[in-house]
Amino acid sequence: MIHGLPVLSVAIWLPILFGILVLVTGNDRNAGQARVVALVGAVLGFLVTIPLYVGFDDTTSAMQFVENSKIFHLLGLLDVGLLHIHYHLGVDGISMPLILLNSFFTPLVVIAGWQVIEKRVAQYMAAFLIMSGMVNGVFASMDAVWFYIFWEAMLIPMFLIIGVWGGPNRVYAAVKFFLYTLMGSLLMLVALLY
Repeated sequence: MIHGLPVLSVAIWLPILFGILVLVTGNDRNAGQARVVALVGAVLGFLVTIPLYVGFDDTTSAMQFVENSKIFHLLGLLDVGLLHIHYHLGVDGISMPLILLNSFFTPLVVIAGWQVIEKRVAQYMAAFLIMSGMVNGVFASMDAVWFYIFWEAMLIPMFLIIGVWGGPNRVYAAVKFFLYTLMGSLLMLVALLY
């Protein structure tokens, strides 16, 4: 946290919220609006990660910008105290640059697709924004269950991007991607449950 601001949570959820906003506001009739909202969300998503670089202490190996919350207990959704599931985020010298890199490339992806993507523009832009937030969650998660949730959620927009906007063999590639990630995800789930 910097001055009470949960930087990692903002870096995760801001692109996701803008992705949802792009889906709500955009369709093929107002593709320009979807592009602009997506670009604003992508740039803001990058700007909120800059304090990670500026405030990072490279003289220690400890996790930094740590956020730890028993969010399920606060929301009253279910009692996960027995499972020890916590919304626990933090970065080290490896994950911090990866979050910065992911957040830096997201506006570039939006700009690169500005003219190229002509159909389902809002869905394309939203998929990348949501995926960007989920990737940040993967890199920042310090709880295995939240890592798994972010990982699995990241695969959904990636599957859609491959299957809808991919090349000539996009359906084949999407099916292959689904099968490989399904097997890996099932093995990871079994390991987590064990």
